[in-house]
Amino acid sequence: MRKHLFGLVLTLLVAVSALLGTVTAEAAGNFVQVADTGVLELKSNQKWEKEYRTKMGDVKIRFRNLANSKENKRYHLIIWWRDPGTKEYTRVADGYSPKNTFGYAFKVFRDNKTGRVYFAMDAHGRLVLYGYDTFAKKLEMYVDSINYWSPLPLPSMLVRPDGDLELRFDDVKRAAEPTRYRLFWDAGRNWFGYQDLNVPVYHDVPTTYDNTVYDTSVHEAPTIYEGVD
Repeated sequence: MRKHLFGLVLTLLVAVSALLGTVTAEAAGNFVQVADTGVLELKSNQKWEKEYRTKMGDVKIRFRNLANSKENKRYHLIIWWRDPGTKEYTRVADGYSPKNTFGYAFKVFRDNKTGRVYFAMDAHGRLVLYGYDTFAKKLEMYVDSINYWSPLPLPSMLVRPDGDLELRFDDVKRAAEPTRYRLFWDAGRNWFGYQDLNVPVYHDVPTTYDNTVYDTSVHEAPTIYEGVD
């Protein structure tokens, strides 16, 4: 199913992903979830469509179950963008998603400080986060779950108590310890950075050597960035 999903998202998400992406590292920590569709149960030719107004412009997203379509193009995803002060929307993403046994779900997140909006598309085994970059004038895919290591199969995204986003992986029964990554906006790179929350953090490690020479204890989990320099 993952290979099938690759066809879906890679066709669509080369264009899909910068839905408003420019925040500073200081501006991170202001995310809220504004929508959660759950698994969309769309009948033939039925659609889910939403419009969101932001400080940087307006975005509209539509996801339709196409009637009499091939399985590899069962769903049609279109995203439009409208700059402030303009009347017409511009289509910034247009792609197809294959049929799968689970279906698709969307979550919408907003950065309350900047007003930027990001969309997470969940296909039960792969999750992507995208937004419109108003500077590059294109849609960007900021996060793709296949780029993050986990032995567990099911990615999801949520808002952490500290206001950043979190990408986590669970098993089907949610019995295993999840794999977790903290996602935050890095203004210097104009991209999301991430922190691997699975790296153990050690404090007050007893030493059998002269700790005035060196100290190998880890006081902070390392922060790793992804994106284009």
